[in-house]
Amino acid sequence: MRAIKSMAAAVAVASCGASPLVTASSNSGGGTTTAAIPADLAVNVNKIVYDPGTTPGGGTIQIEIASLDTTPLTATFTRDASLDVTGYKAFRMQEDALDRMFIALAAESADGSVRAATVGDGGQFNRYFAGGYYERDGAFDAPPVNSATPGSGQVSYAGSYAAVTNVGLAAGGPTDVTLPIPAGTDPSLTPSQPARVAGDIFLNANFADSSVNGSIYNRVIVDSGFSLDDVILVAATIDGNGTFAGTTENPAQVGTGTYGGIFGGTDAAAVAGVVHLEEFESTWTNEQEHGVFVLTQCGLPGSAPICATVAP
Repeated sequence: MRAIKSMAAAVAVASCGASPLVTASSNSGGGTTTAAIPADLAVNVNKIVYDPGTTPGGGTIQIEIASLDTTPLTATFTRDASLDVTGYKAFRMQEDALDRMFIALAAESADGSVRAATVGDGGQFNRYFAGGYYERDGAFDAPPVNSATPGSGQVSYAGSYAAVTNVGLAAGGPTDVTLPIPAGTDPSLTPSQPARVAGDIFLNANFADSSVNGSIYNRVIVDSGFSLDDVILVAATIDGNGTFAGTTENPAQVGTGTYGGIFGGTDAAAVAGVVHLEEFESTWTNEQEHGVFVLTQCGLPGSAPICATVAP
């Protein structure tokens, strides 16, 4: 049976150096606002072009990542619905059996205003490469704030969360899509497929005081069913362009990483962003997770069931 390496031993791979601030661009139409992605979220990603397509099985993604992935530098990944995580389309790239194996997870909001993606490989030769991006079509349009109305400008967002990790998978299991390794190949040459994470995410945003915070919960490694701790998204500031960047903690208030994103649509109907976690499981070492979220504002069509418990 397939097993996740770090459940039996420490994760042996580490991320390469962070990229400078990058911008992401889209081929989905005019008016796209490209946000400066913080270096600790972009990490190795230089550019992503995501088109969700018009069918559940469709979509395309092109990624330029500072790594040993493919030639040309901007690679067109292969759509692979077998790797989808709830709410997110999956794509993969591996040029040959001894090259790194990458998985990308991406989504666009229901109104088409924002999109985000994350990508990573499972590790090879003691290193792995990963990162994420987010973007918006059009200008930032905050919800109206009326100081005379209690709760005005306070809104919630909820939905699914997905991620890839450097917790590489052992070969040969039911979710393994790496290319077959020739018999007799030395194990030190073998690339790993990144494990995928699924979960739920909830955000509260107050546009009167320009702040956002929330939680990622029900986190589980899709490939094994292994449960992971919740992640707290510590309160961060929403800037004048509708973007935000903050830190994450575990429930014991120990820092675990960073998150960031961008609001889009009419009255900030949607939000998209990415997460980068480090050392998030106490029994593991050097583990990292690169997550993505694309959420609808509570009270709008298609919002998550948990939205029934919050004020409209």
